[in-house]
Amino acid sequence: MQILIINPPAANKIKYIREGRCEQRLSSFQYTMPPISLLSIAGLMEREKFEVKILDCISEELDFADIKREINAFAPALIIINISTATYYSDLEIVKLIRDITSCHITAIGVHVSVLPEIVLKESLLDSTIIGEPELTCLKLAKAIEKKSSLKEIEAVSFKDDGKIIHNPRISFMEDLDKLPFPARHLVKNKNYILPLINRPYTLIISSRGCPYECIFCTARQYYGNKIRLRNSKGIADEAVEVIHKFNIKDIVMWSDTFTLVRSNILEICDEIKKRNLKFNWMCNSRVDKVDEVLLKEMKEAGCSGISYGVESGVQAILDKAKKAITLKQIEDAFKWTHQAKIQTLAHVIFGLPGETKSTIKITLNFVKKINPDFAQFYCAIPFPGTELYSLSEENGWLITDDWSRFELNQAVVNTPGLSAKDLAKARKQAFLSFYLRPLYLTRRVLPKMVFSNWAHFLRQSKNFLNSWIES
Repeated sequence: MQILIINPPAANKIKYIREGRCEQRLSSFQYTMPPISLLSIAGLMEREKFEVKILDCISEELDFADIKREINAFAPALIIINISTATYYSDLEIVKLIRDITSCHITAIGVHVSVLPEIVLKESLLDSTIIGEPELTCLKLAKAIEKKSSLKEIEAVSFKDDGKIIHNPRISFMEDLDKLPFPARHLVKNKNYILPLINRPYTLIISSRGCPYECIFCTARQYYGNKIRLRNSKGIADEAVEVIHKFNIKDIVMWSDTFTLVRSNILEICDEIKKRNLKFNWMCNSRVDKVDEVLLKEMKEAGCSGISYGVESGVQAILDKAKKAITLKQIEDAFKWTHQAKIQTLAHVIFGLPGETKSTIKITLNFVKKINPDFAQFYCAIPFPGTELYSLSEENGWLITDDWSRFELNQAVVNTPGLSAKDLAKARKQAFLSFYLRPLYLTRRVLPKMVFSNWAHFLRQSKNFLNSWIES
Protein backbone atom coordinates (compact mmCIF):
# COMPACT_ATOMS: atom_id res chain seq x y z
CA MET A 1 0.00 0.00 0.00
CA GLN A 2 1.23 3.49 -0.86
CA ILE A 3 1.29 6.29 1.72
CA LEU A 4 1.92 9.94 0.92
CA ILE A 5 2.99 12.28 3.72
CA ILE A 6 2.66 16.02 3.07
CA ASN A 7 4.05 19.11 4.72
CA PRO A 8 1.74 21.57 2.92
CA PRO A 9 2.82 24.47 0.71
CA ALA A 10 3.50 27.96 1.98
CA ALA A 11 0.33 30.06 2.17
CA ASN A 12 0.72 33.41 0.39
CA LYS A 13 4.41 32.56 -0.04
CA ILE A 14 4.92 32.63 3.76
CA LYS A 15 6.81 29.55 4.91
CA TYR A 16 5.97 27.96 8.26
CA ILE A 17 7.54 25.46 10.61
CA ARG A 18 5.02 22.81 11.67
CA GLU A 19 6.69 20.51 14.19
CA GLY A 20 4.84 19.60 17.39
CA ARG A 21 4.71 22.65 19.65
CA CYS A 22 7.10 24.53 17.35
CA GLU A 23 4.79 26.46 15.05
CA GLN A 24 6.05 29.70 13.53
CA ARG A 25 6.84 31.37 10.25
CA LEU A 26 10.33 31.44 8.87
CA SER A 27 12.09 34.78 9.01
CA SER A 28 15.25 36.19 7.49
CA PHE A 29 17.24 34.76 10.39
CA GLN A 30 15.51 31.46 11.00
CA TYR A 31 15.90 28.20 9.15
CA THR A 32 13.82 25.55 7.46
CA MET A 33 13.33 22.74 9.94
CA PRO A 34 13.43 19.08 8.93
CA PRO A 35 9.87 17.76 9.52
CA ILE A 36 11.14 15.14 11.92
CA SER A 37 7.69 13.83 12.88
CA LEU A 38 6.95 13.11 9.22
CA LEU A 39 10.31 11.40 8.78
CA SER A 40 9.70 9.36 11.92
CA ILE A 41 6.25 8.27 10.72
CA ALA A 42 7.77 7.31 7.37
CA GLY A 43 10.54 5.29 9.01
CA LEU A 44 8.01 3.23 10.95
CA MET A 45 5.79 2.74 7.88
CA GLU A 46 8.72 1.56 5.78
CA ARG A 47 9.74 -0.94 8.44
CA GLU A 48 6.23 -2.37 8.16
CA LYS A 49 6.68 -2.70 4.38
CA PHE A 50 4.48 0.19 3.28
CA GLU A 51 5.67 2.24 0.32
CA VAL A 52 6.08 5.84 1.48
CA LYS A 53 6.79 9.20 -0.11
CA ILE A 54 7.20 12.58 1.60
CA LEU A 55 6.46 15.93 0.02
CA ASP A 56 8.01 18.68 2.11
CA CYS A 57 6.47 21.53 0.18
CA ILE A 58 8.18 24.10 2.43
CA SER A 59 11.78 23.07 1.85
CA GLU A 60 11.27 22.13 -1.80
CA GLU A 61 9.02 25.11 -2.57
CA LEU A 62 6.29 22.91 -4.06
CA ASP A 63 2.74 24.02 -4.81
CA PHE A 64 -0.53 22.16 -5.30
CA ALA A 65 0.30 21.37 -8.92
CA ASP A 66 3.28 19.36 -7.65
CA ILE A 67 1.08 17.59 -5.10
CA LYS A 68 -1.46 16.76 -7.79
CA ARG A 69 1.19 15.25 -10.06
CA GLU A 70 2.52 13.13 -7.21
CA ILE A 71 -0.92 11.86 -6.21
CA ASN A 72 -1.78 10.92 -9.79
CA ALA A 73 1.54 9.12 -10.26
CA PHE A 74 1.79 7.48 -6.85
CA ALA A 75 -1.91 6.67 -6.22
CA PRO A 76 -1.71 6.60 -2.41
CA ALA A 77 -4.34 4.82 -0.33
CA LEU A 78 -3.55 7.07 2.66
CA ILE A 79 -2.46 10.70 2.76
CA ILE A 80 -1.11 12.18 6.01
CA ILE A 81 -1.03 15.97 6.13
CA ASN A 82 0.71 18.18 8.69
CA ILE A 83 -1.49 21.02 10.01
CA SER A 84 -0.69 23.93 12.34
CA THR A 85 -2.84 26.65 13.90
CA ALA A 86 -1.62 29.63 11.86
CA THR A 87 -1.78 27.66 8.59
CA TYR A 88 -5.09 25.98 9.41
CA TYR A 89 -7.20 27.64 6.71
CA SER A 90 -4.66 27.21 3.93
CA ASP A 91 -3.98 23.61 5.01
CA LEU A 92 -7.71 22.81 4.81
CA GLU A 93 -7.81 24.36 1.37
CA ILE A 94 -5.08 21.95 0.31
CA VAL A 95 -7.16 19.09 1.77
CA LYS A 96 -10.12 20.28 -0.30
CA LEU A 97 -8.06 20.36 -3.48
CA ILE A 98 -6.69 16.89 -2.73
CA ARG A 99 -10.19 15.57 -2.16
CA ASP A 100 -11.18 16.80 -5.63
CA ILE A 101 -8.66 14.44 -7.24
CA THR A 102 -8.67 11.36 -4.98
CA SER A 103 -11.05 9.37 -2.80
CA CYS A 104 -8.26 7.95 -0.62
CA HIS A 105 -8.29 8.33 3.15
CA ILE A 106 -6.90 11.70 4.29
CA THR A 107 -5.81 12.19 7.88
CA ALA A 108 -3.98 14.99 9.67
CA ILE A 109 -1.48 15.38 12.48
CA GLY A 110 -0.47 18.38 14.60
CA VAL A 111 -1.34 20.16 17.81
CA HIS A 112 -4.31 22.02 16.35
CA VAL A 113 -6.10 18.91 15.09
CA SER A 114 -5.20 17.12 18.34
CA VAL A 115 -6.97 19.59 20.62
CA LEU A 116 -9.87 20.55 18.30
CA PRO A 117 -10.71 17.32 16.43
CA GLU A 118 -14.49 17.89 16.46
CA ILE A 119 -14.25 21.34 14.93
CA VAL A 120 -11.56 20.33 12.44
CA LEU A 121 -13.53 17.37 11.14
CA LYS A 122 -16.72 19.45 10.84
CA GLU A 123 -14.91 22.22 8.96
CA SER A 124 -12.83 20.04 6.64
CA LEU A 125 -12.92 17.21 4.12
CA LEU A 126 -10.55 15.17 6.26
CA ASP A 127 -11.59 11.59 6.97
CA SER A 128 -9.83 11.49 10.33
CA THR A 129 -7.41 13.25 12.65
CA ILE A 130 -4.61 11.87 14.81
CA ILE A 131 -4.60 12.90 18.47
CA GLY A 132 -1.13 13.72 19.77
CA GLU A 133 2.01 11.66 19.16
CA PRO A 134 1.52 10.44 15.60
CA GLU A 135 3.76 7.47 14.73
CA LEU A 136 2.01 4.42 16.17
CA THR A 137 -1.47 5.80 15.53
CA CYS A 138 -0.65 6.49 11.88
CA LEU A 139 0.67 2.94 11.54
CA LYS A 140 -2.48 1.43 13.07
CA LEU A 141 -4.60 3.61 10.80
CA ALA A 142 -2.65 2.48 7.73
CA LYS A 143 -3.08 -1.18 8.66
CA ALA A 144 -6.82 -0.70 9.20
CA ILE A 145 -7.18 0.99 5.81
CA GLU A 146 -5.18 -1.76 4.13
CA LYS A 147 -7.40 -4.43 5.67
CA LYS A 148 -10.55 -2.30 5.20
CA SER A 149 -11.36 -2.78 8.88
CA SER A 150 -13.11 -0.50 11.36
CA LEU A 151 -11.33 2.50 12.90
CA LYS A 152 -13.35 2.24 16.11
CA GLU A 153 -10.67 0.31 17.97
CA ILE A 154 -7.75 2.58 17.08
CA GLU A 155 -6.69 4.63 20.07
CA ALA A 156 -6.23 8.39 19.56
CA VAL A 157 -8.11 8.67 16.27
CA SER A 158 -11.12 10.88 15.58
CA PHE A 159 -12.97 10.02 12.39
CA LYS A 160 -16.14 10.38 10.36
CA ASP A 161 -18.47 7.39 10.21
CA ASP A 162 -21.76 7.61 8.29
CA GLY A 163 -22.11 11.30 9.00
CA LYS A 164 -21.13 11.00 12.66
CA ILE A 165 -17.86 12.05 14.26
CA ILE A 166 -16.37 9.47 16.60
CA HIS A 167 -13.54 10.23 19.02
CA ASN A 168 -11.44 7.31 20.19
CA PRO A 169 -9.70 8.34 23.43
CA ARG A 170 -5.95 8.50 23.95
CA ILE A 171 -5.18 5.99 26.66
CA SER A 172 -1.40 5.88 26.65
CA PHE A 173 1.76 7.17 25.00
CA MET A 174 4.57 5.13 23.51
CA GLU A 175 6.74 4.16 26.45
CA ASP A 176 9.91 3.05 24.67
CA LEU A 177 10.98 5.60 22.07
CA ASP A 178 13.93 3.39 21.13
CA LYS A 179 11.50 0.97 19.49
CA LEU A 180 10.95 3.53 16.74
CA PRO A 181 13.24 3.06 13.73
CA PHE A 182 15.44 5.96 12.71
CA PRO A 183 13.61 8.66 10.73
CA ALA A 184 13.47 8.11 6.96
CA ARG A 185 15.87 10.93 6.07
CA HIS A 186 16.47 9.40 2.64
CA LEU A 187 12.97 10.51 1.62
CA VAL A 188 13.79 14.24 1.74
CA LYS A 189 16.50 16.49 0.35
CA ASN A 190 18.67 16.96 3.41
CA LYS A 191 20.72 19.68 1.73
CA ASN A 192 17.66 21.94 1.93
CA TYR A 193 17.81 22.16 5.73
CA ILE A 194 20.53 24.71 6.47
CA LEU A 195 21.48 26.39 9.73
CA PRO A 196 21.73 30.20 9.48
CA LEU A 197 25.02 32.03 9.95
CA ILE A 198 27.15 28.89 9.64
CA ASN A 199 25.38 27.84 6.39
CA ARG A 200 25.68 24.07 6.92
CA PRO A 201 23.08 21.28 6.63
CA TYR A 202 21.64 19.97 9.87
CA THR A 203 19.03 17.58 11.18
CA LEU A 204 17.08 16.77 14.33
CA ILE A 205 17.46 13.73 16.56
CA ILE A 206 14.56 13.00 18.89
CA SER A 207 16.11 12.58 22.34
CA SER A 208 13.03 12.56 24.57
CA ARG A 209 9.34 13.39 24.69
CA GLY A 210 6.95 14.64 27.34
CA CYS A 211 7.02 17.56 29.75
CA PRO A 212 6.01 17.51 33.44
CA TYR A 213 5.76 21.31 33.70
CA GLU A 214 2.59 23.38 33.49
CA CYS A 215 3.53 26.57 31.61
CA ILE A 216 0.24 28.19 30.68
CA PHE A 217 1.33 29.13 27.14
CA CYS A 218 2.79 25.82 25.95
CA THR A 219 1.18 23.00 23.95
CA ALA A 220 3.83 20.38 24.71
CA ARG A 221 1.72 18.45 27.22
CA GLN A 222 -1.25 18.31 24.86
CA TYR A 223 0.85 16.70 22.16
CA TYR A 224 3.39 14.49 23.95
CA GLY A 225 1.95 14.19 27.44
CA ASN A 226 3.33 15.13 30.85
CA LYS A 227 5.45 12.04 31.44
CA ILE A 228 9.08 12.30 30.38
CA ARG A 229 10.14 9.45 28.09
CA LEU A 230 13.84 9.15 27.35
CA ARG A 231 15.79 7.51 24.57
CA ASN A 232 18.86 5.65 25.70
CA SER A 233 22.33 6.97 24.98
CA LYS A 234 23.26 4.08 22.69
CA GLY A 235 20.29 4.65 20.40
CA ILE A 236 20.99 8.38 20.14
CA ALA A 237 24.67 7.72 19.38
CA ASP A 238 23.77 5.06 16.79
CA GLU A 239 21.49 7.55 15.04
CA ALA A 240 24.20 10.22 15.17
CA VAL A 241 26.57 7.77 13.45
CA GLU A 242 24.04 7.25 10.65
CA VAL A 243 23.49 11.00 10.31
CA ILE A 244 27.25 11.68 10.11
CA HIS A 245 28.34 8.84 7.83
CA LYS A 246 25.29 8.10 5.68
CA PHE A 247 23.98 11.64 5.22
CA ASN A 248 27.22 13.59 5.78
CA ILE A 249 25.57 15.91 8.32
CA LYS A 250 27.75 17.25 11.13
CA ASP A 251 25.27 19.58 12.88
CA ILE A 252 22.45 18.16 14.99
CA VAL A 253 19.67 19.54 17.17
CA MET A 254 18.72 17.23 20.04
CA TRP A 255 14.97 17.52 19.67
CA SER A 256 13.07 17.44 22.95
CA ASP A 257 10.97 19.74 25.10
CA THR A 258 13.76 19.88 27.69
CA PHE A 259 16.90 17.99 26.75
CA THR A 260 18.55 18.25 30.19
CA LEU A 261 15.53 17.21 32.23
CA VAL A 262 17.17 14.02 33.54
CA ARG A 263 20.80 14.79 34.38
CA SER A 264 22.01 11.18 34.49
CA ASN A 265 20.65 10.53 30.99
CA ILE A 266 22.53 13.53 29.57
CA LEU A 267 25.78 12.44 31.19
CA GLU A 268 25.32 9.00 29.62
CA ILE A 269 24.72 10.56 26.20
CA CYS A 270 27.83 12.72 26.55
CA ASP A 271 29.88 9.71 27.66
CA GLU A 272 28.66 7.66 24.68
CA ILE A 273 29.53 10.42 22.22
CA LYS A 274 33.02 10.81 23.69
CA LYS A 275 33.58 7.06 23.99
CA ARG A 276 32.86 6.62 20.28
CA ASN A 277 34.91 9.71 19.41
CA LEU A 278 32.01 11.14 17.41
CA LYS A 279 32.79 14.56 15.98
CA PHE A 280 29.73 16.72 15.41
CA ASN A 281 28.23 19.95 16.72
CA TRP A 282 24.94 19.75 18.53
CA MET A 283 22.42 22.07 20.12
CA CYS A 284 19.48 21.58 22.44
CA ASN A 285 16.64 23.18 24.38
CA SER A 286 16.90 23.41 28.15
CA ARG A 287 15.42 24.91 31.28
CA VAL A 288 17.54 27.23 33.38
CA ASP A 289 16.85 25.14 36.47
CA LYS A 290 18.07 21.96 34.80
CA VAL A 291 21.73 22.78 34.17
CA ASP A 292 24.80 23.17 36.35
CA GLU A 293 28.49 23.95 35.84
CA VAL A 294 29.64 20.34 35.73
CA LEU A 295 26.88 19.21 33.36
CA LEU A 296 27.54 22.09 30.96
CA LYS A 297 31.25 21.31 30.92
CA GLU A 298 30.50 17.69 30.02
CA MET A 299 28.10 18.79 27.29
CA LYS A 300 30.69 21.13 25.79
CA GLU A 301 33.30 18.36 25.74
CA ALA A 302 30.80 16.15 23.91
CA GLY A 303 30.27 18.74 21.17
CA CYS A 304 27.44 20.93 22.45
CA SER A 305 27.72 24.30 20.72
CA GLY A 306 24.44 25.98 21.62
CA ILE A 307 21.59 25.92 24.14
CA SER A 308 18.28 27.74 23.94
CA TYR A 309 16.58 28.64 27.20
CA GLY A 310 13.00 29.68 27.85
CA VAL A 311 13.56 32.93 29.76
CA GLU A 312 10.04 34.27 29.00
CA SER A 313 10.22 37.28 31.36
CA GLY A 314 12.55 39.27 33.59
CA VAL A 315 9.77 39.83 36.14
CA GLN A 316 9.33 37.14 38.78
CA ALA A 317 5.60 37.79 39.25
CA ILE A 318 4.98 37.19 35.53
CA LEU A 319 7.01 33.99 35.58
CA ASP A 320 4.95 32.81 38.54
CA LYS A 321 1.61 33.62 36.88
CA ALA A 322 2.77 31.77 33.78
CA LYS A 323 3.61 28.74 35.98
CA LYS A 324 7.12 28.67 34.59
CA ALA A 325 8.53 27.38 37.91
CA ILE A 326 11.88 29.16 37.61
CA THR A 327 13.52 32.14 39.31
CA LEU A 328 15.45 35.11 38.00
CA LYS A 329 18.49 33.89 39.92
CA GLN A 330 18.31 30.55 38.14
CA ILE A 331 18.17 32.36 34.80
CA GLU A 332 21.23 34.46 35.65
CA ASP A 333 23.18 31.45 36.87
CA ALA A 334 22.33 29.34 33.81
CA PHE A 335 23.50 31.99 31.36
CA LYS A 336 26.64 32.70 33.38
CA TRP A 337 27.56 29.02 33.55
CA THR A 338 26.77 28.44 29.87
CA HIS A 339 28.96 31.37 28.85
CA GLN A 340 31.75 30.04 31.05
CA ALA A 341 31.44 26.67 29.32
CA LYS A 342 31.86 28.52 25.99
CA ILE A 343 28.46 27.35 24.72
CA GLN A 344 26.39 29.85 22.75
CA THR A 345 23.02 30.84 24.17
CA LEU A 346 19.62 31.76 22.78
CA ALA A 347 17.06 33.40 25.07
CA HIS A 348 13.37 32.94 24.24
CA VAL A 349 11.28 35.82 25.61
CA ILE A 350 7.49 36.13 25.60
CA PHE A 351 5.86 39.55 25.91
CA GLY A 352 2.19 39.85 26.85
CA LEU A 353 1.78 37.12 29.46
CA PRO A 354 -0.69 37.81 32.30
CA GLY A 355 0.52 40.75 34.40
CA GLU A 356 2.49 42.34 31.55
CA THR A 357 2.62 46.13 31.19
CA LYS A 358 4.78 48.58 29.25
CA SER A 359 6.88 48.94 32.38
CA THR A 360 7.46 45.19 32.84
CA ILE A 361 8.50 44.85 29.21
CA LYS A 362 11.24 47.43 29.80
CA ILE A 363 12.35 45.54 32.91
CA THR A 364 12.49 42.29 30.93
CA LEU A 365 14.46 43.85 28.08
CA ASN A 366 17.02 45.25 30.53
CA PHE A 367 17.23 41.85 32.20
CA VAL A 368 17.85 40.11 28.86
CA LYS A 369 20.66 42.54 28.09
CA LYS A 370 22.09 41.84 31.54
CA ILE A 371 22.24 38.06 31.06
CA ASN A 372 23.73 38.81 27.62
CA PRO A 373 22.65 35.87 25.44
CA ASP A 374 24.34 35.44 22.10
CA PHE A 375 20.93 35.64 20.47
CA ALA A 376 17.42 36.50 21.64
CA GLN A 377 13.98 35.84 20.22
CA PHE A 378 11.08 38.03 21.29
CA TYR A 379 7.58 36.64 20.85
CA CYS A 380 4.03 37.75 21.49
CA ALA A 381 2.11 35.61 23.97
CA ILE A 382 -0.22 33.52 21.81
CA PRO A 383 -3.12 31.65 23.46
CA PHE A 384 -2.90 28.52 21.36
CA PRO A 385 -5.95 26.25 21.62
CA GLY A 386 -5.59 23.67 24.35
CA THR A 387 -3.46 25.86 26.62
CA GLU A 388 -4.42 27.42 29.93
CA LEU A 389 -3.61 30.81 28.39
CA TYR A 390 -6.33 30.22 25.81
CA SER A 391 -8.88 29.44 28.52
CA LEU A 392 -7.86 32.56 30.47
CA SER A 393 -8.10 34.71 27.35
CA GLU A 394 -11.56 33.40 26.51
CA GLU A 395 -12.87 33.75 30.06
CA ASN A 396 -11.58 37.30 30.41
CA GLY A 397 -12.47 38.52 26.94
CA TRP A 398 -8.85 39.25 26.02
CA LEU A 399 -8.95 37.78 22.49
CA ILE A 400 -9.27 40.38 19.75
CA THR A 401 -9.77 37.82 16.97
CA ASP A 402 -10.85 34.24 16.31
CA ASP A 403 -8.93 34.16 13.02
CA TRP A 404 -6.50 31.26 13.43
CA SER A 405 -4.18 32.66 10.76
CA ARG A 406 -3.24 35.41 13.21
CA PHE A 407 -2.27 32.95 15.96
CA GLU A 408 1.45 33.07 15.37
CA LEU A 409 4.25 34.27 17.56
CA ASN A 410 4.97 37.51 15.74
CA GLN A 411 1.41 38.83 16.01
CA ALA A 412 -0.50 40.22 19.00
CA VAL A 413 -4.00 38.78 19.42
CA VAL A 414 -4.88 39.68 23.03
CA ASN A 415 -5.72 42.85 24.90
CA THR A 416 -4.86 42.28 28.55
CA PRO A 417 -5.72 44.72 31.38
CA GLY A 418 -2.16 46.06 31.43
CA LEU A 419 -1.30 46.02 27.75
CA SER A 420 -3.15 46.40 24.47
CA ALA A 421 -2.41 44.23 21.44
CA LYS A 422 -1.23 47.32 19.58
CA ASP A 423 1.23 48.26 22.34
CA LEU A 424 2.41 44.65 22.56
CA ALA A 425 3.23 44.49 18.85
CA LYS A 426 5.08 47.80 19.06
CA ALA A 427 7.06 46.72 22.14
CA ARG A 428 8.14 43.48 20.48
CA LYS A 429 9.56 45.31 17.48
CA GLN A 430 11.33 47.84 19.69
CA ALA A 431 12.84 45.03 21.77
CA PHE A 432 14.46 43.45 18.69
CA LEU A 433 15.93 46.77 17.62
CA SER A 434 17.07 47.68 21.13
CA PHE A 435 18.77 44.31 21.71
CA TYR A 436 20.42 43.82 18.33
CA LEU A 437 21.31 47.40 17.40
CA ARG A 438 23.65 47.87 20.33
CA PRO A 439 26.92 48.91 18.66
CA LEU A 440 29.06 46.43 20.59
CA TYR A 441 26.69 43.56 19.77
CA LEU A 442 26.51 44.42 16.09
CA THR A 443 30.23 44.77 15.59
CA ARG A 444 31.09 41.56 17.44
CA ARG A 445 28.33 39.14 16.53
CA VAL A 446 25.82 39.97 13.81
CA LEU A 447 27.47 41.47 10.77
CA PRO A 448 31.24 41.21 11.21
CA LYS A 449 31.93 40.34 7.58
CA MET A 450 29.77 42.94 5.87
CA VAL A 451 31.40 46.00 4.32
CA PHE A 452 29.99 49.46 5.03
CA SER A 453 30.89 52.86 3.68
CA ASN A 454 30.41 54.53 7.06
CA TRP A 455 28.87 54.08 10.51
CA ALA A 456 25.51 55.51 9.42
CA HIS A 457 25.37 53.04 6.54
CA PHE A 458 26.19 50.22 8.99
CA LEU A 459 23.33 51.14 11.31
CA ARG A 460 20.89 51.67 8.45
CA GLN A 461 21.62 48.31 6.84
CA SER A 462 21.49 46.56 10.21
CA LYS A 463 18.10 48.09 10.96
CA ASN A 464 16.75 47.08 7.55
CA PHE A 465 17.92 43.51 8.18
CA LEU A 466 16.24 43.38 11.57
CA ASN A 467 13.02 44.91 10.29
CA SER A 468 12.77 42.20 7.64
CA TRP A 469 13.33 39.58 10.34
CA ILE A 470 10.74 41.07 12.70
CA GLU A 471 8.01 41.52 10.11
CA SER A 472 8.46 38.19 8.37
